[in-house]
Amino acid sequence: MLGLSLAIAGNAVFSIQDAVVKWLVADYTVWQVLFMRSVTIAMIALIFAWRTAVRGILASPNRPALLFRAVVMLTAWLCYYNAARALKLPDLVTLYYASPLFVTVLSILVLGERVNLARWVAVSIGFVGVVIAANPTGRPDLAPALLVLVAAFLWGWSNILMRRISASENTQTQMLFTNGAFILMCGVTMPFFWRQPDGFELLLMLGIGITSGIGQYCVYESVRHAPASLVAPCSYTALVWSFLWGFLIWGDLPEQTVLAGASLILSGSVIVVVSEWRRRRKPGVARAA
Repeated sequence: MLGLSLAIAGNAVFSIQDAVVKWLVADYTVWQVLFMRSVTIAMIALIFAWRTAVRGILASPNRPALLFRAVVMLTAWLCYYNAARALKLPDLVTLYYASPLFVTVLSILVLGERVNLARWVAVSIGFVGVVIAANPTGRPDLAPALLVLVAAFLWGWSNILMRRISASENTQTQMLFTNGAFILMCGVTMPFFWRQPDGFELLLMLGIGITSGIGQYCVYESVRHAPASLVAPCSYTALVWSFLWGFLIWGDLPEQTVLAGASLILSGSVIVVVSEWRRRRKPGVARAA
């Protein structure tokens, strides 16, 4: 129950971050929002684990791989935050959940993993859900939806890279290195894009970093107290939160295509969870685990 509670809380916090970002990018560049977010997360990492994180960076043999992953992640965030200008929050979050589909495909091509039939069925159902949610024939401007899908692909790619790097790097080192790289890459644009925020908007920018840090901590800790196959579906509770924040803040109601697509994406996730649960219930698998 503790693991499930942490996972649900983490995704609820992440949904707040998405809502605040959508609010801010209406008046500020994505570069500035990302810069402030990264500064806040880096400060949090330094406050709570500066020795571990700094020593890890200095001693890391994976600095080129960490830098490459940071570039991939920065590009993903730029696409995602720019799409937030034009899309409703439910649309934005639903399309972003194409990411697990890309992770599955990339895990085969890059990591050489084997994927069973149930996962292929889930991926196929999820892909249909993404297409329905994107609604390519019913959107006057398809570019924002495509930006989210590019972000989802890049985020999936970054997860593949993280699987390789995490075998030899701790979380604190990765968080500090990634956000430090974000600060440098976004910082060079600040003389051109910086706009002085008022007190409330500055708090919102700092809040993005704080909520992101809290969300990451909750999600990371959740897998310490519950099986990953049980925790993973909790990420889809973010869909419910996005629908709620979109309605309360902007009065947005999800379109029928978005609801149908979200239902299919969720169904695909349920298939994976049930299949994994049944597989692990087998005595031979349980002993091997």
